[in-house]
Amino acid sequence: MLHRRRPGTRFAAASVALVAVCAGAGVPAPLYVVYQQVDGVSTVALTGAFALYIVPLLIALLCCGSLSDHLGRRPVSLVALGAGMAACLVLATVDSAVPLIVGRAVQGVSVGLALSALGAFVVDLVPPTRPGLAGAVTSGAPPGGIAIGALASGAAVQLAPRGAPVVSFLVMAAVLAAAAVAVLLLPETVPRTPGALRSLRPVVQVPRTARRVFPLVCLLVAATYVLGGFTQALAPSLAVSVLGRHDLFSGALAVAVYHLAGPIAGLAANRIPTSRALAGGAAALVAGVGVYIGAIAAGSFAVYLAGAVVGGAGFGVAFAGAMRVLLERSPAGTHAGTLAAIYLYCYLAAAVASLLAGVAVETWGLPPVAVGLCLVVMVMVAVGATGSVLRSRDRDGPVEAT
Repeated sequence: MLHRRRPGTRFAAASVALVAVCAGAGVPAPLYVVYQQVDGVSTVALTGAFALYIVPLLIALLCCGSLSDHLGRRPVSLVALGAGMAACLVLATVDSAVPLIVGRAVQGVSVGLALSALGAFVVDLVPPTRPGLAGAVTSGAPPGGIAIGALASGAAVQLAPRGAPVVSFLVMAAVLAAAAVAVLLLPETVPRTPGALRSLRPVVQVPRTARRVFPLVCLLVAATYVLGGFTQALAPSLAVSVLGRHDLFSGALAVAVYHLAGPIAGLAANRIPTSRALAGGAAALVAGVGVYIGAIAAGSFAVYLAGAVVGGAGFGVAFAGAMRVLLERSPAGTHAGTLAAIYLYCYLAAAVASLLAGVAVETWGLPPVAVGLCLVVMVMVAVGATGSVLRSRDRDGPVEAT
């Protein structure tokens, strides 16, 4: 059984489960064109489905972010995986707007619960000899999972457009079921404590020891999610209308490269000192965004992919360093609440930026809006990284619960 095996095996099981939930959220993006062409789902319905994915996700983070600190990691993680399976089964039946919207809403709940509960499980089970892996996995799982899910369904939709939605979601449901079995065998890391109902009150909990650096770190990580939202919302359209690509798989590739480069680089750089990870990752991220702007000006898909690799790698290293800054300052028993607060701000920033960009595109067109958004991201990264590095050099004193 997993709770009798090496710490690395338990850590890997929790990490894979977290990635699997996030992968489920990446499956729908390449399938939207099928829903429009085959099922007649309108653009308004697709936009509504995105909004009704983000809103439950944010509510789950806001209200349930600390729930696993009271009920235990395993039961809340199992609920997250079960909700993910239910969402996949609903999405496998999409033939109109209603099941799409319902399925995405349930998926939002699943991801929101998983980011806090499974994310905290990963932190609790990290091998003592590799503490940096926790920040790399918790920061890399959402984008890495989205990349894996998008690539898998993108390949399926390219090969068999009509059957891809059903097959993609049934396979994803099976993967989540296997992950649930693995989590069921993991040892519980948090004892049950009173206050579960009280923890459902919508409150963002940031430990006192992390508050001094939290705003600047959040500015940095929010910038990475704004750029991630840009790639999900606008990269497929850029590939077709600006970068000269017309096949269905290129849209999935445009989304996946940035999101996949991030966690790979984050894992590879988990031994880099925190301040160097923040500074070096931010520099690479700014450089990658600059290449994005060059790709839009040149109309080159290849240059865009190069920028996605550089920027994605910078995102992964910077985000992993940012996670380490905050988790090092969070006392035991508050990790779930800290992770929930981070992801709350990240997803909120991505959602607002994507909605504003979508409105702006109608007025000014896609290329200038994409360039403007890239410039905003560069400023956010520069300010957030510089402030985070300066403040992370000063520990706020011993870590203690408040």
